Amino acid sequence: MPHTWVDGAAADVVPADDRGLNYADGAFETLYCDAGMLACPDLHEARLASALERLGFHDPQTLARQSFDEMKQLLTEVAHTGVVRCTITRGSGPRGYAPSAMTIPRRIIAVQDFPVSDDRPLHCGVAQVRWADQLQLAGLKLLARTEQVLAAGEARRQGWDDALMQDHRGHVISSSRANLLIFQNGHFLTPNLDTCGIAGTRRQLLIDHALPRLGYGCATQDLTLDDVLNADVVLLTNTLIGVAGVGSIADQVFDPDVAAQLLTPVRAALSECVSERSPS
Repeated sequence: MPHTWVDGAAADVVPADDRGLNYADGAFETLYCDAGMLACPDLHEARLASALERLGFHDPQTLARQSFDEMKQLLTEVAHTGVVRCTITRGSGPRGYAPSAMTIPRRIIAVQDFPVSDDRPLHCGVAQVRWADQLQLAGLKLLARTEQVLAAGEARRQGWDDALMQDHRGHVISSSRANLLIFQNGHFLTPNLDTCGIAGTRRQLLIDHALPRLGYGCATQDLTLDDVLNADVVLLTNTLIGVAGVGSIADQVFDPDVAAQLLTPVRAALSECVSERSPS
């Protein structure tokens, strides 16, 4: 059942002078919640704090911690199971790009039911829009998500489940909503996100913990579209889908049997890692 809180109180509106609305001045995290308990809260809190620090918020670690503490209390009260979004904006402020020293950060917590999904392989295309480089903001989940909005819109118009996104050099960075991994010649590879893209929490768990448990490493490097199309298996991962297999990209079709053999243990290992990082 949907619920929304603004600064700890039940509400579904924010003031028109909010800098998150007017300038995308803020950051957010999307989490999975089970009966009021958040999955991997430490990973999400750390990334939120990093984003707030990069944006120049005062005492970002404390703000992120207080926001997560408040969110945990609210979710426990309603025993929510589903999706949770925690948004921190700079708050209300006067017109102009430069933030006022007097602004008070605004906390917005919104919960929804978990989206309906199935287990079929995803059919993807390649988006025309490309990621823009921004070294200072790469990897973070800030409010400005224009490239992904355009890519997701293109995917919907084309009838794709998702769209792969490249940077201006032609390196594949992600899909419109997920991180990407490929499996080729017995090894996992994932795109380098030093200049753009979002460093997902599930991607981090796969690289650092889940794949090593299965005896695999995962190298981070620049990947071209040809690298992805010539892979044995292509996987997408984010908080909500966990790990999903890509069945085709444009006209390139991947062997479903090979994907299924790999996908099952990877999903199980990731699920185990998520459980270990989540309070019970």
